[in-house]
Amino acid sequence: MFGLLQPDKVKVGQRIKEIKESMNLSFTELGNRLGIKKPTISSYVQGYALAPESVINQLSSISGKPVGWFYFGDVEEYIADYLRLKGQNRIVQEHPEVVKEIKEEFYTGEFKNPAWENEVGYPCEEFIDDYFYELQQDVIKEEIKKLTANEIDHLPFASELSNAKKDEAILVITSSILEYMDIAGEFNYEDKETMGKLVKAEIAKFNFYADRVFDERYLIGKLINVLANNQETVQMINRLSQELTDKPFTNIFGGEELIKTIQTLRPALIKLYEEVGSDELEDWFKSE
Repeated sequence: MFGLLQPDKVKVGQRIKEIKESMNLSFTELGNRLGIKKPTISSYVQGYALAPESVINQLSSISGKPVGWFYFGDVEEYIADYLRLKGQNRIVQEHPEVVKEIKEEFYTGEFKNPAWENEVGYPCEEFIDDYFYELQQDVIKEEIKKLTANEIDHLPFASELSNAKKDEAILVITSSILEYMDIAGEFNYEDKETMGKLVKAEIAKFNFYADRVFDERYLIGKLINVLANNQETVQMINRLSQELTDKPFTNIFGGEELIKTIQTLRPALIKLYEEVGSDELEDWFKSE
């Protein structure tokens, strides 16, 4: 009936006691309602024995509390306890929103599936594992961005860098580390020491003064790099013009407005670059 996370007899007993007291019942009266003797109900309340499923179902019926609550507390407590059991203590403590998001996805997710629910009406452990993996990547991404920003601010030449240059460096370095983690299967928020080492290593080899800092394996990175340079932008417009109209483009006699307008796409492309992962880019630009 239970998975990796097992009910705590003492906590189950405390919850039974809470119901007993909220209904103002003695051990004998509660036992009579459940059809069990006083010593038996007392052993459950004091945590000496785990109340069987039949008793929990009866308690749920007379109290209105879900079966899962008696075994594990509310849903958020259950999710948090499971994640802690899996060694995710730090992320539960520092990012309680992760637990809330798992709960919300379970109850209101767009693709809600009955298979997500276990025997006690709570999220099954496989569902928590799968959705946590997605959420953890987002948390790690933000953590790497913070670590990278802090490291860059402490570089000896940090004052020479514009905010735009810093932001681009943070984005490129973060994307590179996340791709490495994805390939290596090493997404683990608990291991901040490794994250810090990866950030330092990427910063050490990063060229802060280069124009072409974005990954050019896919069109989006190539466009961002091209649009950072006026001459390359002109060359791109010329190729497009010849391809689409059979007429060349040159900025010798004007055309600056077109160049500047096309270059205004760059911030939006950078934002998109930040939002999509390498797996999505693989899907967008598949090899034939």
